Amino acid sequence: MRLEVRLVECKTAASRSGLPGLDFALNPYRGCAHACAYCYAQDVTRFEMGRPWGSVVEVKSNIVSALRKELARGPKGVYGVGTVTDPYQPLERKHEVTRGCLVLLKGEGASTSILTKSDLVLRDLDVLHGWKEAEVGVSVGCVDDRTTSVIEPGAPSPERRLKALSELSEHGVQTYLMAAPIIPGVSDSEDLLADLVSSAHAAGVRRIIWDKWNTKPIAASRLRGVLRDAHGSLAQGHTVAQKESIQRILARECGAHSIELESSF
Repeated sequence: MRLEVRLVECKTAASRSGLPGLDFALNPYRGCAHACAYCYAQDVTRFEMGRPWGSVVEVKSNIVSALRKELARGPKGVYGVGTVTDPYQPLERKHEVTRGCLVLLKGEGASTSILTKSDLVLRDLDVLHGWKEAEVGVSVGCVDDRTTSVIEPGAPSPERRLKALSELSEHGVQTYLMAAPIIPGVSDSEDLLADLVSSAHAAGVRRIIWDKWNTKPIAASRLRGVLRDAHGSLAQGHTVAQKESIQRILARECGAHSIELESSF
């Protein structure tokens, strides 16, 4: 899929957040080249309706200067970085707008909670190291490579993400694994959930937050199409589907590995 990249200027860098534990939301990009089939960002933002998700990404080229002005005049709090689209998608290697924002936030003594599904976050270990008010969540909803290659075609492999978590922890960065989304009939079998937790344990994860897939019309249609095209190529297992059942299995597996488990939102 050909990627269209646009450099745009934002009027504001951060917006007030209604998410638990976050005061502000900061998203340096619109659209996401990870092209995850289950992503409902397009449902929420209505970004590039009618275009394939992952085919258009806007880089907020002035977000660092905009954030600098906002930090100078406004109250500080906890900034959620990547609340809508991934702050460490491939374009970040070139544009470094996420890195620029983090440097500013750290310099101003603000707190941040970063969420990504990319090991590119390791590039910024020099910024994250010693920043007590920073945490990094890495999203891994399934560790089966066949499944993730279908539903997360542009994202780094689960193995790379888990290694990133391990390395972040080794450098003293607060981390957690975002086990999300757990998709009914795709990644919610007992075997896959057990594999996810055991892989997290092997990577040194001590805290997992999980969430079941938040179904939205556009994302649901996209995922159905992707799964239909990939029929027979995904990992097979008995689906447990019900949120209570997923919680029970994850709690059992996390307990066996001394991992703290939380439900998202």
